[in-house]
Amino acid sequence: MLARTGLLPSLAAAIVLLAGCGTSNDSTPSIAAAPGNVQVRFIQGSPSLEAIIGGQPTDLGPSTYLSVDGTTVASSFLYAYLTPFANYHSGSLSLEALDSSGYKVGPVKTTALAAGKSYTVALVGTYPNYKALAFEEPAPQSRVTVSAYGASPSVPNADFGSFVTSGQRQYKKLGSVTLGEIATTNVGTHVTNFGAYIGHGTMPVERGAIAVESVDSFDTRGVLPFHNATRLSLFFLDPKGGQSLGPVLGSLDQ
Repeated sequence: MLARTGLLPSLAAAIVLLAGCGTSNDSTPSIAAAPGNVQVRFIQGSPSLEAIIGGQPTDLGPSTYLSVDGTTVASSFLYAYLTPFANYHSGSLSLEALDSSGYKVGPVKTTALAAGKSYTVALVGTYPNYKALAFEEPAPQSRVTVSAYGASPSVPNADFGSFVTSGQRQYKKLGSVTLGEIATTNVGTHVTNFGAYIGHGTMPVERGAIAVESVDSFDTRGVLPFHNATRLSLFFLDPKGGQSLGPVLGSLDQ
């Protein structure tokens, strides 16, 4: 289970970039939430985390790390980086993104997170309006599903769908998603040569199509279920200029 911003480690394997089609990663909860706690992973969805440095809004730069309730949880927290799931207390969490000199974005607080649930929290926005969007993870399914997470303030409404990775791609719209929401659609009991996209109608945004095999290179035929993963999750972020990463990041989840 992994995420990447550049070539950063996260859970257990390496991320493979789908050339010309965005970024992807393999991530799924490793442990159940303890009683009274929540399972949370964090994604850096802002194209620029800026603080006032020398009197001007300035990007925190490559030394940016993530602190939650005063504890460092990711030593590097750059654009499109996704942390592993971990246990946190229920209720509101307080996020800060800091650089090595102590300049920071935040604290930015989440809404109240309910005990026993799992969440993805996306830090989004631009200076000075940053938000922490909390997405409650859907319950694990025996069937294959696609989830789209709306985490792009600049494009608050988008469509998502599936495609076949071999031959003619056959893009098929599955639904729509709005900012701050997660939409999940069932696509059957078993799929092969499978991918999903974020876009408009049946047209993916640039780097918005993610193939299953780009998320987990061991899944060479693009099949789901694959081991314990039955869900392809797509995180739709604001794009960052000059980056090959984003605006869509993929993850294989339960």
